[in-house]
Amino acid sequence: MADKTNIAKKGIGLKIPVLAAVVIIAALAAIGYYGGFFGSLATPPNPTVPLATPEARLLLASYDRGAELSSYSLNWSVSENGVWRNYAAVKNGSDSWVLEQGAFGKMYGFFGKDNATDLVCLEYGGETKCALTGNQSDMADIAAGLKIWRPNPIASLGQKDETRKLIAVGVIKFKPGMASEAVGDFNTQKIAYVLDYSNLTVQQMVSLGVSPNNANPLDVVEVTIWIDNRTGLLVKSHASYSSLGVPQFYDGLYTGVSTVGGTIPQRPGIVATEAFVDFYSKSTQDYSERAACLAKKGAEQDTCFKSIAANNGDWETCKLIKTPFEYESCSIIVAQETKNAVICGKLATLSDECYISVAGETGNFELCRNVKNMSLSLNCIEAATAGQKKYEAAATIAANAYAARNCAEDAGCKAFGNQGQYCAPKNSTAQFADGSSPVHTCLAGVRCGCLEGYCGFAKNETYYSCMNRVEDEELRAYINGLIPDNSTITNVTEKIGIG
Repeated sequence: MADKTNIAKKGIGLKIPVLAAVVIIAALAAIGYYGGFFGSLATPPNPTVPLATPEARLLLASYDRGAELSSYSLNWSVSENGVWRNYAAVKNGSDSWVLEQGAFGKMYGFFGKDNATDLVCLEYGGETKCALTGNQSDMADIAAGLKIWRPNPIASLGQKDETRKLIAVGVIKFKPGMASEAVGDFNTQKIAYVLDYSNLTVQQMVSLGVSPNNANPLDVVEVTIWIDNRTGLLVKSHASYSSLGVPQFYDGLYTGVSTVGGTIPQRPGIVATEAFVDFYSKSTQDYSERAACLAKKGAEQDTCFKSIAANNGDWETCKLIKTPFEYESCSIIVAQETKNAVICGKLATLSDECYISVAGETGNFELCRNVKNMSLSLNCIEAATAGQKKYEAAATIAANAYAARNCAEDAGCKAFGNQGQYCAPKNSTAQFADGSSPVHTCLAGVRCGCLEGYCGFAKNETYYSCMNRVEDEELRAYINGLIPDNSTITNVTEKIGIG
């Protein structure tokens, strides 16, 4: 997972200008309602005028109904080349809830009138964390990635306008006729069309925001949509196209629709914003690494997953390996790293080797009773003996470290020095040198307390912001000090952009 917003913004990813923003997203993400299939066609359409055809009128009218939507409960799924993601959205009054779920995990958010009460949650790798959005910029970006999946009146009307332009200039060419077809619980009208930019003039391309210099604007794209007769909702969509000559496809399917709202889930407990952002960033990186492995093939993919599993102690990553032997080899690595013998009992072929590995880390001789191949029992006992010595050595180091702890609570610590620049046990007899430094002022207001058994300053964002300012000022003063007194340059830092 690369950046902070990747989990929530698993978008379509099409590179064809206009198409991604208008046609496919419009068909799948815009929620459109049409007040009765035949009811609004008061005058017979003129099939010779593109915008007057029944197909065009039905599609464009759906955007108007989407713009009017105020309460809803929706469930839908989208697929890019067979990789599915699931979504849900509920809105009652000013309160709404949005969910996005896929291979990356599950994200959902609770949104109200302002950011103060907005809440975002992430479930990934067996953990769940939630935090208030507030005015924190990272949280606001994450929340924005979820909010884009809510029906939006401005976006719906904008998509209608762009779609109208494509129909008018002939980029969208409807195939003759609409067919009645059942889609799950919906009775729909099936509409098919192609998108083809090849016959546009340069002026028309520019008016649509498509560069005439693009060597390939514009492979022909086949699109089919199914619109529910009762509500006018786009309940199903399919598009096929090619990217650099490689066939691609995109699908969308609605499974639940209500225009009177629904039940918003109960809000869960929260953690500190910093803890959530850290969890989000790590999850994003982990997902990005997994996605990179999936792009590889064969043994190279297996090795990639093994590396991630070993580094993170993550058995779930091993389960992505399709080769049975390599999966079990990966499992042994994780079992050894995490000292978790439970994993060994899940292996069909290499369970004995797994128990031996874990015994070698823990010194647990009881694990040797689980070894089925008696010829390996001696190997297990030898490994457990070495593990016991390793365990005893680690215990001694831990005991010494614990004995060196100099506090048990904040009250046991005190700030020393002429500027309070030292934090030590309050009963310390050490001599602390006086000194004066701009960095000492950054400690003002920073708590001197007991941190994991040792006295120290609980440095915070205010401290680090102060340190950044001090460093900039020191660097500026140093560079300016290099300028001769008779120089005509008054402040070189202005030229090199420092501060």
